[in-house]
Amino acid sequence: MIEGGDPGEGHLRRVTRSMVVLACLGTVLWGLLRSWTAALVFGTGALTSLAFWLLHKALTAWMLTPSRRGRWVSAVLSLGKLALIALVLRGMMGRYPAEALPLATGVLLFVAGILLEALRLAFQKPDPTPPD
Repeated sequence: MIEGGDPGEGHLRRVTRSMVVLACLGTVLWGLLRSWTAALVFGTGALTSLAFWLLHKALTAWMLTPSRRGRWVSAVLSLGKLALIALVLRGMMGRYPAEALPLATGVLLFVAGILLEALRLAFQKPDPTPPD
C-alpha cells in the first residue's frame, strides 16, 4: 500500500510499467522476427493501447467524483476511448492491411498488462492478518 494514497494506485502503476516494457519488447521482436513495418504497426497499436489505458485511468478517477454532471461527462467521454481505437484500427488497416496481427497484439497490450498484474497478485503471499 502507498503511504497516504489509494492502495490501488500501485497496481495501476505496475500495469502501466508492464505495458511500456511489453511495448518496447514487442516492437523489437516484431522488427527482428517479421519486418520493421510490422514493428511500426505494433508500436502504433501499443501507443494507442497506452493512450487508451491512460485515458481510462483519468476518466475513471473523474467518474468517481460526487458531481453528477462530472460523472455524465466522463461517461460520454469514455466513448472517446473506443473511438480512439476504432480510428487507429481503421486507418492502419487501410494503410497496412497485411499487418493485422501486429496491430491487434499492439492494441490489446493493455489486456496483457492487466493479466500480468493479476498473475502477480495470484502468486503473491497474502499479508498476515493482525491478531484480535
